[in-house]
Amino acid sequence: MMRYRFVDDVLSLDLGARPCIEVAKTFAAGDDAFSGPLGAGRVPNSLVLELLAMTGGHLAFRHGGGRRLPLLLKVPECRFEATVRAGDRLRAAARLTGTSAISDEAGMAEAEGEVFAGQARVATGRLLYLCVAVPGVDLAAFAEERPR
Repeated sequence: MMRYRFVDDVLSLDLGARPCIEVAKTFAAGDDAFSGPLGAGRVPNSLVLELLAMTGGHLAFRHGGGRRLPLLLKVPECRFEATVRAGDRLRAAARLTGTSAISDEAGMAEAEGEVFAGQARVATGRLLYLCVAVPGVDLAAFAEERPR
């Protein structure tokens, strides 16, 4: 069974008045994902978008105290500005731009994010999440993980 981790390290996390997070990720060379038509060394844009989505989702989860699981609902805006090579260390940053409650069990979160390879911006996007409670699952254990 293959298990994909889209966040290697949480570099910073601020849950104050302007919630934001920064994470790091390196996609290893030789991964099956790099065997497609773009060539063996290029990271597909879909994986860069997934990194962006996971970063914003991680922030929404932490901001909500780990009580609701963020599910990516929509990507209203996304732009890819550069390509990424396998082995490049990526930094992804996200900030919450809005949250709202739907009920005691659900809410919405909106995040804006960017992905960088070194100083070069690779992608930007705006993402919407539906954040829901999961009956029978203790999400609190995941919220207790601290940034490294």
